[in-house]
Amino acid sequence: MSRAPRTGVVAAVALVTALLCCTFASGDVFSVALDDGRTDYIEAARIDGAWYFRLADVARAVGASRHWSPRTSKMSLAVGIHRISLASDSQFVALDGEPINVHRSVVTRDGEYWVPTRFVTSAVGLAVNSEIAVDEAGAAISVVKLGALVMSVGLEERPGGTAAVIALNDRAEFAIRSRERGRIDFFLPGAALLDSLDILEGVGLVSSVVVEESEAGLNGVVRVVPSATAYDAQMHTNPPRLEVLVVAEREQSVPPPLLKGTKNLLGMGANPFAVLDDGITTVMIDPGHGGTDRGHAGSSGLLEKDVTLAIADEIARHLRHEGFYVFMTRSSDSRVPLKRRAEIANLAGADIFISIHCGAWHSTAASGFRVSYYVPVPDDVVDKSSAGTRGLRRGSPGVRRGGVGDLRWGGPQENLTDESRALARAVRGRMSGALPNYDRGVGGADLAVLAGCAMPAILVEAGFITNASDATLLADAGFREDVARAVARGVAEYSDSFGGRNQ
Repeated sequence: MSRAPRTGVVAAVALVTALLCCTFASGDVFSVALDDGRTDYIEAARIDGAWYFRLADVARAVGASRHWSPRTSKMSLAVGIHRISLASDSQFVALDGEPINVHRSVVTRDGEYWVPTRFVTSAVGLAVNSEIAVDEAGAAISVVKLGALVMSVGLEERPGGTAAVIALNDRAEFAIRSRERGRIDFFLPGAALLDSLDILEGVGLVSSVVVEESEAGLNGVVRVVPSATAYDAQMHTNPPRLEVLVVAEREQSVPPPLLKGTKNLLGMGANPFAVLDDGITTVMIDPGHGGTDRGHAGSSGLLEKDVTLAIADEIARHLRHEGFYVFMTRSSDSRVPLKRRAEIANLAGADIFISIHCGAWHSTAASGFRVSYYVPVPDDVVDKSSAGTRGLRRGSPGVRRGGVGDLRWGGPQENLTDESRALARAVRGRMSGALPNYDRGVGGADLAVLAGCAMPAILVEAGFITNASDATLLADAGFREDVARAVARGVAEYSDSFGGRNQ
């Protein structure tokens, strides 16, 4: 009978000792260096001699939302498509249902959840696809985004085509192009394979899919059957995946909807098949984007589609004054498919095609104007004789929204490189002396809007809409007039070298 009281005393002493050891000292703050350049702060506390972090601060820093379940008495974090479940006094948490040992128990104090270091570095790191490091001595946390992991590759039959589906653990950047007949190449920078993948045998319009790792990321090739004519690439979010839909379109020299639309664009009484004169007489101006396709936007809300149409209108006015026949792929805020723009120019018998755009870049420091012509190579070929030393590649490394790619290889522009380059140099030469923003010169690029043009074709970027200084210029009617006048004078100079202009 003497053992029961003694056992109770021992248990009580153990409980008091445990409570005394479980010290809680809050008030410390760790800085968090996020991958996008932002800095956040998380309240930290010493619990049982180890660092813990307030869950509410962790959730805010990584953009997660918290959810409490009265039924299970568990807290969860929703991080994108992922969910982390955790319970007080348990050292196991669950990421999408899979248990993870975070080595120390989750703790609640005054209604707040506090999580150990390994919860942040392991469970949260996996959920946000980042490497999270905690520097306890420096009271700092760093978050470095990792490349996406390819979980699987599959083929699916879809209405009108076949889709190659590359399943990922996170949304990713991608680049895609068709460089030669029978294949579509795609690249996921920084991505890696979760496991080795065999060559995927064909289904429908896709004959095979090959995916390989490199130091720079993941390279893939979708090989297609001869009847395939186009593809559409989209990066999806829920669940993360890259889908390459290959389709077989019925071949027609001029699709009926295009013929109808072209007649409307050319105006009443215009004869697009008329032979006007020898030489350079007819110019097609292509205002980039339009309608639901807004293009890029400046910080003030300035839209690329509005800038391009305003500049195009002024170019058309100047060229008509010079005696050119001028048409436009759009004359209002309407959406014209990318492939149709070249077809409109071809149908109209244009001698020159000029597409107007604004530059855009993830860094707001990038600025200046540039004139490009088509070359069928992966990267820009910079014209060293006229390009500035700070020339940048066109485009943005941001996540691609996707679009239709033409698989009719060997377009007419490949045989017009010299003529298009000469036109680009003439226009750039006039812009260089007339515009105040930085001159990025002339360069060659694989530009889909130019590839199908059966005449010399160039793309003019008047300035970077993502740069504050350039955006201010692009919003100014006087600057747009200067751009238009310079482009028109460059066209006239190029035309004079051939002769045959209506005067």
